[in-house]
This record gives sequence, structure tokens and C-alpha cells, in this order.
Amino acid sequence: MNRKRVRRISLIVVLILMLGTLWTALQGGPKSREHAAALFQQNRSAFDSAAAQAVERGSGQGISRPPGVQDVSFWDYEGAAVEFSMGGSGLGSSTTYWGIQYVPSGERLGFQGSRLEGWISDGDGWRWEESGGDNRCYIQELDERWYYYEMEF
Repeated sequence: MNRKRVRRISLIVVLILMLGTLWTALQGGPKSREHAAALFQQNRSAFDSAAAQAVERGSGQGISRPPGVQDVSFWDYEGAAVEFSMGGSGLGSSTTYWGIQYVPSGERLGFQGSRLEGWISDGDGWRWEESGGDNRCYIQELDERWYYYEMEF
């Protein structure tokens, strides 16, 4: 192969990777919120069962995941929460994660069970923004003790 052809193929591969990354980064937000909430409602008994098991075990390991859920985690850092991770997008410091969270106490907790001060009303939910930083968390109550969450870094 001549050098021109190798460069052309390399450029095409790089462009394809960049377009894929851009497409992935643009996924999420309100579309994911609606999708996650719909999956939660359609599979409520599976979420209830998985949350009860995670709380009882103190772990999300080995628990059957409800449809659309990539991972089940149990957090008891500042407040107990079971997180059902449903997706993420972006790269590096521009990353967003979303999913469903079960909080046994019913209190507003952030990503991974963190207690966050200064929640402000935002549409149908609440938003927290890091003072002097770019981290943000959004939660929306889906039912008693159940929340949709988005964490942006």
C-alpha cells in the first residue's frame, strides 16, 4: 500500500471514531429520563424485588437486573441508596450518568448515596450544583422512595 492510501484510511478511521464519540456524547438528557421512567413503570415489580434484595444483602452483586439496567449498586456512604445504572455518555470531565435510585429513607440523596446541601426546585425535580465547580445532580421523584437521577461531571 502506498503512503497516501494509508493516510486516507487512517483519516477515515479517525473520523468514524470521532463521529461515534460525538453521537454517544449527544445521547442522554430528557430522552433518557423519559426512557428510564417508562422502564421503571413497566418493570416495577423487578425493581422492587432487586431493591429489597440489595438492601437486605448490603450489596448489588448477584442481583438480577431489571430490563434496561446495566448495573445494580448498594451505597451506604452518607445515606443508604440502591442505584440502578441505566446509562452514561460523554468523555472525561464532560460525563453524565443516569438511572433509577431507591432510597429507603425517602430523603433526597445524590449520586451514590451522597447527601447534598442546597437542592433547588427544577421543573418536576430538584437540581444540585457544586459551588465553584461544574458538577451537577438532578433527581426527580418517580414514586415514594424512588427517584430518577442524572449526575453530570
